[in-house]
Amino acid sequence: MSLQPRQHVEWVAGLGLRGERALDVGCGSGHAAERLAAQYDEVLGVDLSEPMIELARTKRSKPNVEYRVDDVFAVDDDGFDLVYSHTMMHHLPDYRAGLQHLKALVRPGGTVAVVDNVCDRYPTPPGWMYLLGAWLGFPRQIARLGLRDAWFEFRFWHSKPWLDHLRSDRYLSRSQFREIYDSVFPGAQYADLGFALAMRWTDGRGVSGAFGA
Repeated sequence: MSLQPRQHVEWVAGLGLRGERALDVGCGSGHAAERLAAQYDEVLGVDLSEPMIELARTKRSKPNVEYRVDDVFAVDDDGFDLVYSHTMMHHLPDYRAGLQHLKALVRPGGTVAVVDNVCDRYPTPPGWMYLLGAWLGFPRQIARLGLRDAWFEFRFWHSKPWLDHLRSDRYLSRSQFREIYDSVFPGAQYADLGFALAMRWTDGRGVSGAFGA
């Protein structure tokens, strides 16, 4: 979970990319998928959490968006113009293999965009940071989802299974992030979003340099 999910969604939407098909990996309750629906003909959002997918289907349903309970490595659809992942990669046991899979899913000329949490001080942030993020975001979620569904999402972020899962998180430092991403996505571009780094790479047309970093 991120402390600034809205900023991350605004970042990917603000890239101004358009196309036929987009994939939102680790879509959660559908924030980004809903925004991307205005820029792509079809959007597929996948997440391992069935409750989050149900919430996305209920609150962020669009005619051109499909939400699916699935593992990232099980996605083998016929290519995407955009493959987007938001604060999901650090949950994977093999970070590099996950990036390589995302790269394999993008069509020629398509874009991979990834936002993931980073921390230079410690690889596993203390639990209070997650709890703080949920508390700070709760009023905004009430406005977006209504009290009942916002409370459901809030309880999910505070549930023991989720907090136990977060203890296995391993964040990269900023230097580690760039090193690993450069090895998989040569010529990638980066933006620093505070608690997270964002990476953009276009297949066949990677342009060296950084933006907003």
